[in-house]
Amino acid sequence: MKMLCRITILLCICLFLTSACTNPFHPRMQDSDIVNVVNDSPASVLQSLEQAYTQKNLQLFTRCLASDYRFELLSSEVSSIGIDWNNDGLKDSWWGYEQEVEYHRNLFTEGSSDGSYPPPDQINLRLQIPPQEQWQSDPESGHEAWVVIPCLFDLQLLYTSSNSSIGSNGVARFYLKPINNLWYIAVWRDESNI
Repeated sequence: MKMLCRITILLCICLFLTSACTNPFHPRMQDSDIVNVVNDSPASVLQSLEQAYTQKNLQLFTRCLASDYRFELLSSEVSSIGIDWNNDGLKDSWWGYEQEVEYHRNLFTEGSSDGSYPPPDQINLRLQIPPQEQWQSDPESGHEAWVVIPCLFDLQLLYTSSNSSIGSNGVARFYLKPINNLWYIAVWRDESNI
């Protein structure tokens, strides 16, 4: 009987010690890899996009994009920042999902691919999402359910060590499409002043 009582006391002490490792005044921090994206409206997708930039969160960013996503440049910018994706000797005016994810991985964590800029210490993206009455329908055949939202934007990359910043602003035209009752960015057309 004494042995059983000692074992019970020992088990209680072990249980108490293991439960004492949880401090109710210092709750467990939320895992930053957990992403709660609510793509239930075109506006919520654009708000998640802003959040992805602010948090430098690639997982959140990719959850805003459709798998057939395209980034489109203004024709005047193709010669200066366009890339020849199909190796035909001409710079293309757009790139797809994989390239966009790679660019944002560099932006958020690696810095510029040529090594001239480290990743920024802080990124601020502000989109002026217009009221729904100013949203447009995509006139292209097969895109009847798509929504086009032109947003004024301001993007700032801040570098603490050099006390400097890089900025861009202008208009971004987002083409959003519904997939299984959720919304995703299908086309991001840049109309910015670089």
